[in-house]
Amino acid sequence: MEVKLSQIADQYLGETAKNIDRVFELAKRLSPCILFIDEFDFVAKARATDEHAALKRAVNTLLKAIDEISLVEHGVLLIGATNHPTILDHAAWRRFDEIVEFTLPDMEMRKKILDIVLKNIEGTFNTEEIAKISDGYSGSDLRLIVREAVLNGLITERTVLAQDDLVRGVTEFNKRTQIKRLDETA
Repeated sequence: MEVKLSQIADQYLGETAKNIDRVFELAKRLSPCILFIDEFDFVAKARATDEHAALKRAVNTLLKAIDEISLVEHGVLLIGATNHPTILDHAAWRRFDEIVEFTLPDMEMRKKILDIVLKNIEGTFNTEEIAKISDGYSGSDLRLIVREAVLNGLITERTVLAQDDLVRGVTEFNKRTQIKRLDETA
């Protein structure tokens, strides 16, 4: 069972805690079960003193639910995933027996990812060049670059892609992430 905490958060914050309880109860009923919580940071953010009380309650509810579920007793294996480990509440970290960190791919791995993503796309590509100019990109970021290249080809009524399309995809991706960083600092 996969759950994205952002999808069970409710506009009425009190409902978020109830939804968390419901998810954990469902996992127990589905036993044996793997409960994969994606976007774990959405609710398990560090609790600040100036934070809204309902947000603190949601974090507390999540932590309590984690404490009350067990692989041995309930047959539920809990896995949490986040792209933002630095914002997690310290109490959330303590609730997991194992922490596995996936680092960003190096140049060789980025090339392999691009080779896999592009294998069924017609065109001529130098994935090594794209891997070199995409330092710091995740596998997901690389897929977005390819998506951007494909969209550019479709807009210009082409079904065969070229290296320029991928380079343009990197440029467009860089613009988007730069705008996002500017929004976060504003």
